Amino acid sequence: MQRKRRLQISNRIKLSNTVRITLVFLSIIIIAISSGKLLKSLFARKDVTTNNKVIYEYNNSFSEKTNINLKDNDFILESEITEGQTYLSDLISSIDFNMNYKYTDSKSTDVTYKYRIEATIKSVYSSNKGSYDVFNKTEVLKSEDNLKANSKNLTINEKLNVDYEKYHKIVKDFKQEMGISTDSYLYINLIVNTKTNVGKQEVENEYSSNYSITLGDKIALIEDKSEAETTNSVEEKTTAIQKLGINIGKVIVNIFVLFFGIALLRFVLTKTEELKLIRNEYKLELNRILKSCESKLVQIEDIKHIDIEHATKVKDIYQLLRLSDEALVPIYCYIKEEPVEEAYFIVTKYEKSYIYILK
Repeated sequence: MQRKRRLQISNRIKLSNTVRITLVFLSIIIIAISSGKLLKSLFARKDVTTNNKVIYEYNNSFSEKTNINLKDNDFILESEITEGQTYLSDLISSIDFNMNYKYTDSKSTDVTYKYRIEATIKSVYSSNKGSYDVFNKTEVLKSEDNLKANSKNLTINEKLNVDYEKYHKIVKDFKQEMGISTDSYLYINLIVNTKTNVGKQEVENEYSSNYSITLGDKIALIEDKSEAETTNSVEEKTTAIQKLGINIGKVIVNIFVLFFGIALLRFVLTKTEELKLIRNEYKLELNRILKSCESKLVQIEDIKHIDIEHATKVKDIYQLLRLSDEALVPIYCYIKEEPVEEAYFIVTKYEKSYIYILK
């Protein structure tokens, strides 16, 4: 029975421990993934998707035209000049503004709005340590509140005259009195705030123009940085639910993969064994003897019936082989594993025993 069992074990595929562990983990992963996908294929009944949909777009458009009014002087004959020219600050009397604003949107809505026109003086002092606001003053030139209009008709048209000479003198006096040099500007801004409702959402919007002219210097530099047009949008999250049926193809594929994983795991556990490398001289020599004497060996369960003390000991296995050939008798083999590994090889010839012990 013992010999037969050894033959069964030796017929298993020998794999390194690393390979066997890798195959076990791989099969477990395959089983887990395929099981999850199989359950999802069987019980999935709906697919939920969320998208952002633009439900409202609105647009601010703005245009501005200015005329520069000059004081009476002996140098420039025109009383007013248009943009794009070079101006002497001390010759400017006032500036005429023509502001045009329009609000448009993708669907007609009722809009409440307000607006104001501001004149802001700002002076900045610069040094090696940084820049500092040393003078800042805002004046509201015009203000309108609590207005209502349809979005298709919301327009603002404003004409006003700004007393540039007044603001220029304020800055000159400030610089002279403080004894400092600053970069100073006059900002003229139209600020519009709108509010409307789209569905259940409140949409608020603010637009501001950006027009500036230098103050307190010999030359008046004019710059209009107003955005001619700005566009914004409002998005709404939409959820779509789609009912799904069982995908037979996916179910079959997942079942096949699941059984493959189970089969792979069973194969590794039952048809393979760890490849144990023989690393000591005793086992190497024992393995060599078992292979070279295989045809003559008879494995026995114990050697209690053999008188080892009075048996003749031989130096090597080859002497036993010769005795076995001469007497035409087998070599009896007993392998002891505990507590110490030893192997006994015995030949009995004419009632006399010869023994070789491998330790």
